[in-house]
Amino acid sequence: MTLSRPPAHYRERSWHLLTRVDVELAMGEPELACEALWGAAAYAVKAAAEQRGWVHSQHHLLRVAVTRLVAGGAPPYLFGQYLLASDFHQGFYGDRIFTATHIAAAKAPVAEFIRTLEGLT
Repeated sequence: MTLSRPPAHYRERSWHLLTRVDVELAMGEPELACEALWGAAAYAVKAAAEQRGWVHSQHHLLRVAVTRLVAGGAPPYLFGQYLLASDFHQGFYGDRIFTATHIAAAKAPVAEFIRTLEGLT
């Protein structure tokens, strides 16, 4: 059973996690900052998917949702922003090494990604 929540819940979590990026960096936790960056983007996709009645309970379904949004007329750059955020998900597992500079620089594109998704909902 998949727990569904209102889109507003996912939007709130998205912005909350984006603010956690700076906190985690200040605490010297780049892996957690990476996960917060990814989580912020993921929750934004979940909000858009939930509003449309799309299933979003697995990682690959978030990519499917973004693909569907772009195919439905959302700006094509949305998919590239999604891929950027998704790349930081790998930082949590130590598969890639991101410096604090890389992580901090990704905040602005992820914030734009969230705002774009909110504009679609």
